[in-house]
Order: sequence, then structure tokens, then C-alpha cells
Amino acid sequence: MIDLDDFKRFNDNYGHAYGDLVLTRLGRYLQKDWMNEHLRCYRYGGDEILIIASGLEDGDFVKKLQIFQAEYAKLNQQLEEPATLSIGYATGAVANEEELRKMI
Repeated sequence: MIDLDDFKRFNDNYGHAYGDLVLTRLGRYLQKDWMNEHLRCYRYGGDEILIIASGLEDGDFVKKLQIFQAEYAKLNQQLEEPATLSIGYATGAVANEEELRKMI
């Protein structure tokens, strides 16, 4: 799960167009560099992104998340107020939607 840090602040201080720019940059980056046969990304709430990975070793996925966090910071350096994000992850397999919701 990815959460944009202090996202409400962007909308409050700079307007919703600025907040939309931050979300758009995140979405484009995920579509271009992340979506593949092993990774699926979903917007989960206003400023949260759910990534479901399959067929990857835990260590490989953690490395991808670390690279993503660093690349996202670079992507937003030129913004008036740089956007940062927090990432949390859990590993395991779920049998149904209820188990997935519990894991989240």
C-alpha cells in the first residue's frame, strides 16, 4: 500500500489542480514503469495506491518498492513543494476477497 504523505496539504495550500498534478504524475509513472504480468496497481481511496504482486520473491518486491520511492522523489523535485510517500507491505497468499481486506 502506498500513501501520499500529507496529501490534504497540497489541496489546501495549492488548490485541487496541484493535488491532481501530484496524483497524475504518480499514476503515469505506475502505468509506464510498473504495470506488468506480476504487478497490478489500483487507486485505493483518495491518495492511496494498492499494489498486488504475484510471482515475485519478497526480496525482489521490496527492492522494487525502494527504487519506486526514490524515483518518485526525483520525479517531484521540481514541484513547488515536493511530494513524498510512505509504503507498507505484507506478504502472503489470500484465498478470497475477505482475506485480502483483512490483510489490507
